[in-house]
Amino acid sequence: MSKNSKNTENSLKKDKSVKCDSLAKRIARTLFAAVLLYVLVTLLFTVGDLTHMIGQNKSSRAIEYGETRYEELVSGGAPQFYYVYTSEEMAENPDLKEVRLYYFPAPSGEAEKFAVVLPGGGYFECDTGKVAFPTAAKLNELGYSAFVLGYRYGMMAKDGAPYAPIEDLGRAIQYIFSHAGSGEGKFFNVDTDGYAVYGFSAGGNLAGLFASDSLGYSRYAVPKPEAITLIYPWINPNGQIELTGNPWQEAVQGVSQLIGNFFMFGTLSPTDTQKQAICVQNHVTPDYPKTYIVHGDNDFVVPMESNSMEMVKVLQLNGVPNVLQIAEGANHGFGLGLGTSAEGWVEKSVAFWLS
Repeated sequence: MSKNSKNTENSLKKDKSVKCDSLAKRIARTLFAAVLLYVLVTLLFTVGDLTHMIGQNKSSRAIEYGETRYEELVSGGAPQFYYVYTSEEMAENPDLKEVRLYYFPAPSGEAEKFAVVLPGGGYFECDTGKVAFPTAAKLNELGYSAFVLGYRYGMMAKDGAPYAPIEDLGRAIQYIFSHAGSGEGKFFNVDTDGYAVYGFSAGGNLAGLFASDSLGYSRYAVPKPEAITLIYPWINPNGQIELTGNPWQEAVQGVSQLIGNFFMFGTLSPTDTQKQAICVQNHVTPDYPKTYIVHGDNDFVVPMESNSMEMVKVLQLNGVPNVLQIAEGANHGFGLGLGTSAEGWVEKSVAFWLS
C-alpha cells in the first residue's frame, strides 16, 4: 500500500472517530437537556401544588374562628390550659411543661360527650391553633365538649422516651377521666361514656396508634375510644414511597419519613421493627374502634392511596365499621375545609361517632 493510501485510510478513520465522538456528545447533551427539563417541569408542578395548598389552607382552616372561641373561654375565667404531668415530673423533665391540654366545654353547660383533638406537624411541630382549635370550636358549636392536646414534638420528643407523643396522649386521657364529674378535684363537666379522638396528619398517626390495644389505650388503663376520626392521616410513615413520577414530591415523602422516625425514636436509622410499629395499619384488629377518615385526593404530602386507602383495606378485612370521605381536589392541611369539597366533614364524623 502506498504512503498516500495509508494517509487517506487514517484520515477516514479519524473522521469516523470524530463523527462518533460528536454524535455521543450530542446524545449526552440531549439527554442532559431532557433530564434538566423534566426536573424543572416537575419542580414547577410541585411549586404549583404548594401554592395551591397554601392558598387553600389560608381560607379553609378558619383559624380566627378557633382563636375567637378560645379567647372567649379564657376571658370568661377558664384556665388557659392544664398540665397533665405532675410538678415533680416536670421538674425532672422540663420538656413535659410543653405538654398542654386545652379545654373547650360544651356551651350548654351540661355534661356532654367529648372528643380529644390532635394537631399535626410531622412530629417536628405541633401548632394547636392552625386546625385543632377551629375543630374544637366546631364541636362546641355542634353541642359537644372538646380537648386539644399540645404534645411533645421535635427535639422534645427525641430527648424523651420512644413514643413520647403517645405517652402524652395517654396521660392526657387519664387526666381527663380523673378530673371529670363533680366534687373536689373535678373540673371537667363531660360525659365520659364513649369519647372520640380526632387527629390531623401526624396527629392522625398518633390517634390511630392510640386507638390500638397493642400500643395505645390499654397501656394507660383508660377506655377504648368509641370512635376515631382521621383527617388526611399519616397512616403509613414507613411505607413504600409512592412513585408519582415527580422526584420533588417523592423527596417530600422521603424526608417526612426520616423526620418522623427521628422524632419518634431519636434515630435516623430505626430498626425494621420500629419502622413497622408506627404504621397504624399494622395495629388494626377486629375490636379496633370504628373509624371515620377524610382525605383529599390532591394530597401529595401524605398521599391518600398509600395511607388512608391502605387503612380502609385493613379495617374492612377486620370487619371494623369505617367511612372514607374522599375530598375531590383538596390538598393537604385543609383543617375544617371551608370552601373545599371537604367542608362539612366534622358534622358527618360526629353523626358517624354517635351512630
